[in-house]
Amino acid sequence: MAARRFGFEILFCCFVLLVSGSYGADFVPVFVWESSKPTDVKITSPALKKYSTDEFADFFVNKLSLFSKKPLVVVFTEENLSVEDFSWQDLTESSAFPYLESVITRAANVDFLPSVDNPIRALRRLDKLGYKWQTVQDPDTMTVPELGGVVMEVKLEDAKGDEDRPDFLRRHDKIISRVYSRLVSQRDNVVGVYTGRFNSWIEPENEPVLHRVRRLLAESTPNATSLLLNTSNTLIYASNKPNLTVSGVSSNLTLLQTSVTKKETATFQSARAKFSTNSSDQIILEFFFYNSTSSTGYWSLENVTYSVNSPNRTDEIPLTPEFSIIAPVTFSYHCSSKTVFQGTNVTLTLENFQAQPYMVKSAAFGDAYNCELFFTPPIWSGIFVTSILALIMIWGLVMIMDIRTMDQFDDPKGKTITVNVAE
Repeated sequence: MAARRFGFEILFCCFVLLVSGSYGADFVPVFVWESSKPTDVKITSPALKKYSTDEFADFFVNKLSLFSKKPLVVVFTEENLSVEDFSWQDLTESSAFPYLESVITRAANVDFLPSVDNPIRALRRLDKLGYKWQTVQDPDTMTVPELGGVVMEVKLEDAKGDEDRPDFLRRHDKIISRVYSRLVSQRDNVVGVYTGRFNSWIEPENEPVLHRVRRLLAESTPNATSLLLNTSNTLIYASNKPNLTVSGVSSNLTLLQTSVTKKETATFQSARAKFSTNSSDQIILEFFFYNSTSSTGYWSLENVTYSVNSPNRTDEIPLTPEFSIIAPVTFSYHCSSKTVFQGTNVTLTLENFQAQPYMVKSAAFGDAYNCELFFTPPIWSGIFVTSILALIMIWGLVMIMDIRTMDQFDDPKGKTITVNVAE
């Protein structure tokens, strides 16, 4: 019995180590390009393949073996990097790596490996092939080696206090362009590598769970039918044109692009814009955002004022939302269903509405604070099904534990056991 229990404990420990090892690996992307084509032989990588450290080391060594002379390898390392950093775009559809995008069309050979386990450790193994490893402290004052067979690591510093992630990635892209161009101007064969030490997309285990938080609409791309009001500190978006109903007459509003203005006081911020309707009238809508006095660190959208842009009419009608619109200061408010503002004989409807005031930079929304409750119908369905399965499992375990084995057995040398009918 003790031996069986000891064997079970060993198997359990092996299972835990296997699971922790599979989830503990930190896979990061690797971007590799070459200034010149060494031979006609081309080594390609399978799409979406996960590379271990050994597999990536073999892949990179095979690429270097195609050169007649040892090339110069320059490695640009980020502290954190993920595939999502390469797919990010702002409102103008510009990425964070304009230089690396141009490399794809100009370089002799380009490889992008989206998932590699510890590529820095794999590159360190080039020491066994006679490559010398050098760490560059200052890219502007570095000395270019006269001979090949050198691996130069350029450690890119982290973001500054007033930088968000796209800004410092663009700054690093300029450093990569400046350093690589200088090396290519003095050397023939230069291989560039851009990667990171850790994955920037993995959520830390100690991050608090935020109520009703959804990471939605990090950036909203406007089109001909959408609404986008963008000031220096306020961002408002809707997937379709606003629908305005006045005394039962409904019309879609078209934004006049040059009419967006802002107002800022100690208690509120507002974004004011002019719209044209199906008729010749011009409508003015002003969104008022207040610092919430009941909850410190929150903002709220209390009302939207409606008025007609006419010298003969100066009345303003306040439109209040059907449900309270409130979110933390660093978060945006998002609602995928229709958001309705109502006033006297006036109704304003916005679809897929998202807004955020009190922004340092209004290029992109922050994390979304969703209007939907946390326990949505799919979540309740999952809880219900899981509860039924748990009850079935508990009932089965109770039935197994209730099985009783015989406590008397026949002895072939002794008297036969007899069981009376009464027993």
